[in-house]
Amino acid sequence: MKGFCRVFKVNRRMIMLGLLLLLTGCGYRPVGSAEAPTGAEPPTLAIPLFANRSTEVGLESLLANTFIQTFGTCKALRLTPRPEGADLVLEGKVDSVANSSVAYFNISRSLVRRVTVRVELQLVQRRTGKVIWRDVGTIQEDYVVNQTYQQGEAFKEQGMRRGAATLARKMLDKILLVI
Repeated sequence: MKGFCRVFKVNRRMIMLGLLLLLTGCGYRPVGSAEAPTGAEPPTLAIPLFANRSTEVGLESLLANTFIQTFGTCKALRLTPRPEGADLVLEGKVDSVANSSVAYFNISRSLVRRVTVRVELQLVQRRTGKVIWRDVGTIQEDYVVNQTYQQGEAFKEQGMRRGAATLARKMLDKILLVI
């Protein structure tokens, strides 16, 4: 019985290795990791500062910078700082920010809070002004409440950064599907 299990494990490993080789051999790659075909320039994308309709100061730059950092790693797009020279423009607008308690120490003191940020996004073809797609992204992240105001705000900002990075990756995937 032990000999059969060993053979099965080896065969299972060989099958997985074979499948991996087949996938890489046929040109399979994650979306956005491949460079543009020879002679074709990847489209340029500008991500201007987001608009901010909320009372959360600095959230528009946090989101835009996170998107720029995330999109900067993609070889299928070239980022440009000026929307006037871009093929595509990703515009964002922070619609609302809400905080709620999700875990309590007692009736008057919360331990964990949740920040919810709603962001409206649209991808525009700059030359024609045509909106390629519109989407509403929601960031929801929990953070630990601290007794000191500064520490609590720092934890909240860390949560918003985590959520912004997740949202940026989702939107990058969506853009790569339409270009």
